[in-house]
Amino acid sequence: MVAETPIWRDRLTAEERAQLGRGAGAISLARPDILVVGGGIAGVATAAALHEAGLGSVLLIEAGRLGSGATGGAAGLLTPEIHEWSDPEPFVDLARLSLELWGQLEQTWPGGVGLIELDWIGLAPDPDGFAPHQRPVVEWLDHDRVAELVPGLARPMAGALIRRQARVNPLRSLARLAAVLPAVATGTAAMSVTTEGGRVTKITTTAGDVYPGAVVFATGMPPMLDGLRLELPASRVKGHLLVTEPTPVRLPGTVAPVATQLDDGRLLVGGTFDMGDETPAVRQDVIDQVPGLDNAWLTSGHFRTGILMAPVTAATITRWISAGEPPAEAAAWSTDRFTQRPHLRR
Repeated sequence: MVAETPIWRDRLTAEERAQLGRGAGAISLARPDILVVGGGIAGVATAAALHEAGLGSVLLIEAGRLGSGATGGAAGLLTPEIHEWSDPEPFVDLARLSLELWGQLEQTWPGGVGLIELDWIGLAPDPDGFAPHQRPVVEWLDHDRVAELVPGLARPMAGALIRRQARVNPLRSLARLAAVLPAVATGTAAMSVTTEGGRVTKITTTAGDVYPGAVVFATGMPPMLDGLRLELPASRVKGHLLVTEPTPVRLPGTVAPVATQLDDGRLLVGGTFDMGDETPAVRQDVIDQVPGLDNAWLTSGHFRTGILMAPVTAATITRWISAGEPPAEAAAWSTDRFTQRPHLRR
């Protein structure tokens, strides 16, 4: 039997839950210096970074509640090192930097962001199951050592241990970041974009018109709005997470592909990839400037790494808007790689 109950929201305080529905359906700032469209972790982190950098007034709008999309259903694991087995080096470098930024937020943000340090253990039937080029940060484990760390496995396995990775309750982190924002409008969807002279001049929303000095689209999928042309490949992927009841089993960290232990003893298992299913129902069987616009930016397509990459994404966009020039680390993620157009001056 599957109970469709929240994984993360039921662990929040009343104050944190209240942050998720701030400013419902009402815009308090019609002419912000910067408008952020999208209230997932990337949008909230970016809005918070822009506000903290003193770049002027910031308004964040979200069609639902903050974190109501992929952020609220993510596992919250911050494990940059494992991406060395699957992703290009520029991405891995950014992911490592982003974990460092998560650590800085935990130390400096009011109340912290709920960062929990943990070790990552990956299991494989034989040592050849892992790529040999992994950095020395990995400790290779034989069958006996894995059995000591993770007793009760159905069959002996070798493994790899990476220390000092982390996890968060993504809704707690989002709520605490959002707490500094003076202007938030949930239940407010962007509907269309008006441009003039290569700049966004107006965003029409369900709560009225907004006239921003600059705009950041942090909508997960590339925004599909009247008046905004974006030719980017994109598709939706649905996933499931499973959380058990509290168990006496104790894991030494997150054990892939077994589970991650939460602070209340429950085991978090997931997630799946359900292609072609865009419904919200649970199935039991189972970073660039907008081309052609001088004052619009886009962060999209983080796939399973949105939580991990949120701080570095926020820092990159904030530096870009502040300096008027793209930071070097943004070059690898330009939308130009999807087109045949010559490189646009940012």
